[in-house]
Amino acid sequence: MQRNTSKSKLQGYCKDEGVRMKNSIEEYEYHISYSEEDAAYIGTVSEFPYLSADGPSPAAAYEAIKSVVEAAVEILRDEGKDIPLPLSKREYKGNISLRLSPETHRMAAIRARQEGCSLNQFLTSLIERNLYADSIETVIDKLCSIINDQLKVTDNLIHRPNQKNPSWTKAPHF
Repeated sequence: MQRNTSKSKLQGYCKDEGVRMKNSIEEYEYHISYSEEDAAYIGTVSEFPYLSADGPSPAAAYEAIKSVVEAAVEILRDEGKDIPLPLSKREYKGNISLRLSPETHRMAAIRARQEGCSLNQFLTSLIERNLYADSIETVIDKLCSIINDQLKVTDNLIHRPNQKNPSWTKAPHF
């Protein structure tokens, strides 16, 4: 029986023509971060975890990593090798196999039971919460900053050092 490998290639890799692949290069998942050690911005790309490039600014690092990716794609094409599809173009079924230690499995099953849901629902909710934790933390940090700024303004209004008894702080006389 001959095994059909075209489906697996479609899920994560492709052999493509140059024009369409050029567009795909723009669709890769790029990340730019600052490296104190290198005193430069570092560009990486999720689909090619072994590639990186640097630059003096985020824009320069982005352009540099795109050039490196373009060269890597060209080499892969010339060698007749598969080119990674952008993550946004890959098909995901929503099923994963997860290996846990027996103790972690037991603890997760107990917590799921306590939460009144299946183990699958419990693990899914944990993963989703953690995936969005950074964005939630950012929003919370911004809200805390706004609240702290408002508290400072309120505190300054209440404790004006140059005004001994402002009229709005006096108790009304009845």
